[in-house]
Amino acid sequence: MDVEFVGGMQEFLEDRIIYSIARVLDEIVRETDIIESPQQTVFHTNKKPSISLAKYLERIQMYSYCSNECFILALIYIDRIQEKNQDVVINSFCVHRFMFACIILSIKYNDDDYYKNDYYARVGGITISELNKLEEELLIMLDYELYVSQKQYYFYKDKLMRYAEL
Repeated sequence: MDVEFVGGMQEFLEDRIIYSIARVLDEIVRETDIIESPQQTVFHTNKKPSISLAKYLERIQMYSYCSNECFILALIYIDRIQEKNQDVVINSFCVHRFMFACIILSIKYNDDDYYKNDYYARVGGITISELNKLEEELLIMLDYELYVSQKQYYFYKDKLMRYAEL
């Protein structure tokens, strides 16, 4: 196989990461939406967002100028939230806000350059006070553990890349 083709395929799959993440989360939400969830968090809204998760992630990627790594870190954070807070059900009423807050935290933790919260709030379609509250709650839910080992990161990236091939 041509080395140039393999490199091009790698780049293509990396560009598809956000769609893989959206598909994974959409599958989870499809299952959790049928569960009666009495647990309401600051992430839950009264109605489902009209924008698809894939389109929302596209918007965040377009305007936040963050690295693809931040989206993978955000998915890892969502998994950690589920592990540490098993009573919290991530469904279509909260998945956008969970993912958005996770991406913002991953940008601040991972990327060298980032914007102020008022800019990110506009990107996410929420108020700055909502974003501040989401970040604070997310940090508490994660026990302030934002570090992700290389091994864990590449495990998730590899799975998402394989999922992108489907």
